[in-house]
Amino acid sequence: MVPRSCYRHPLPLAGLTAPKGIGQADDIRSVSSMYRQPNRPIFCSIGGSGSVTVSQTAVGLERLSSSKRGRALQNHTGVSMGDYGLHRLGWSNVQVVRKISLMASGQAGAALLAATIFAATLSVLGQIGVWFWPALTALVLIRYGYLNTRGLKPVLSSYKIRKHGWRLVLDEAHIGVGFLAACFVFDWPTGLWVMTAYFAANLAAQFCLMNFSRFVIHHLAECDRTDGQIKTAVQQALIVGSGARAKKVADMVLNSPELDTRLIGFLDFHRKGLWRYRDVPLVGHPDSLREVIANTQVDAIFWAVEADDISRSEVLAVAENMGVRVVVMPSVYDPKLARIRPSYVNGMPAMVYRSDPEDQVALMGKSLMDRLGALFGLLVLSPIMLVTALAIKLTSRGPVFFKQTRSGVNGKQFALYKFRTMCCDAEGRKDDLLEKNEMSGPVFKIKRDPRVTRVGRFLRKYSIDEVPQFMNVLRGEMSLVGPRPPLPSEVSRFEPWQHRKLSVKPGLTCLWQINGRNAIDFEEWMRLDLQYIDNWSLWLDAKIIAKTFPAVMKGSGS
Repeated sequence: MVPRSCYRHPLPLAGLTAPKGIGQADDIRSVSSMYRQPNRPIFCSIGGSGSVTVSQTAVGLERLSSSKRGRALQNHTGVSMGDYGLHRLGWSNVQVVRKISLMASGQAGAALLAATIFAATLSVLGQIGVWFWPALTALVLIRYGYLNTRGLKPVLSSYKIRKHGWRLVLDEAHIGVGFLAACFVFDWPTGLWVMTAYFAANLAAQFCLMNFSRFVIHHLAECDRTDGQIKTAVQQALIVGSGARAKKVADMVLNSPELDTRLIGFLDFHRKGLWRYRDVPLVGHPDSLREVIANTQVDAIFWAVEADDISRSEVLAVAENMGVRVVVMPSVYDPKLARIRPSYVNGMPAMVYRSDPEDQVALMGKSLMDRLGALFGLLVLSPIMLVTALAIKLTSRGPVFFKQTRSGVNGKQFALYKFRTMCCDAEGRKDDLLEKNEMSGPVFKIKRDPRVTRVGRFLRKYSIDEVPQFMNVLRGEMSLVGPRPPLPSEVSRFEPWQHRKLSVKPGLTCLWQINGRNAIDFEEWMRLDLQYIDNWSLWLDAKIIAKTFPAVMKGSGS
């Protein structure tokens, strides 16, 4: 039987050269390509030379029931049914239940519970009046603002689940003082007995929620131990090191499902071959970090090497230069671009080197401005969108909208929407036009591109083709202002310093758009994006938006 560790390898790393004894890079790519097709079961074996070979089999798995098929596949290969075809198990439904459970256990559930207790208290005491809804809104906003801005900014975003009684009492005391101050300022008729009854009932309910949260976390962690890591986690992280400190970090992440984080693997100076800890594999040497970041989504790197290995590698310099957060204890590195900030990982103290913006209040303002601005833009420009759709449909064959995969924060891919401005076979004709590329670097641009339709040329000149991207902004994949999202093929050809543009959310407009667009070369484009990241503020966003309108109207640099 093939060892269980044979090829349960994180697939985003499929393009890397395999460690000695695991096989060649081409073998891993072949596994990756077949692995993504759930109707083609994969079996692997270790040949006499020690290399891994992959073959398909016709064992009639499709004729079995889903449960028997899963057991048969796992018995032969060690690959779980979840890895074979998540959609066949209704995995999306499982994930919905999981997310709802975590949301109910965290800040969202606490706010809903507090609002319900407040309404129930006033109803029982007969105190509900016209002031109830403003007071309820104020209570929710005070809770949200306090719980999102108190303390240090966490390294990994989580569902903000409270686990300690002293923390709960302190939080509720601060929120209660804020709410009493709001009642006093707005002269809401909340008497002493009403507020006392509410605070007592709410505190008891929050303690019950805290105990329920502990049960949910324990249950989900047990499920993860049975089924492996979270397969649809929002965040992904690497651990540099494989000793006691590295294992402690891995335990912390694997035992904390509320972090919604998947461990890609370990990078280690000494270990080679097939090795794993709690189903998290060894994926290579720390010197391969540049290739790992370039080929997969990495949201954080945990530096957990032993003391003797601290000076052996340039891991920290590579990660900083490519815009990826590094979590280090203690401070052992002098950064040139990143800012050092104290933080925590699920209660563990940490020092974070960040080269992206981190002002929580300003970032909350930017997020609010993005959503409201996108909604306003769609409403105002809806007549133009309707006319554009009709013009595209009447003048050329093909769909109205063009969907393209782009790279977002830390390389996470998403579907970007535009109005179609080219003929239907544009992608197939691209190879024939590569020699006419007028841009330096990995970007492909031609001023007189023969694939662009007559209507498309007009749409591009005035950036009307970009209007559907307001939907991407509403979905949280993009921002109104930020570096333009590149193609994954372009990202793979970035220089390490250029990769840092992916450390922030991409946007509809940025310094590139108001400084000539295609009239400037790729190197200057990248420098403008990094200049925006290093100097970001809400005021800078406002100035860029104000300058975008005249630049679009002139159609310069299109």
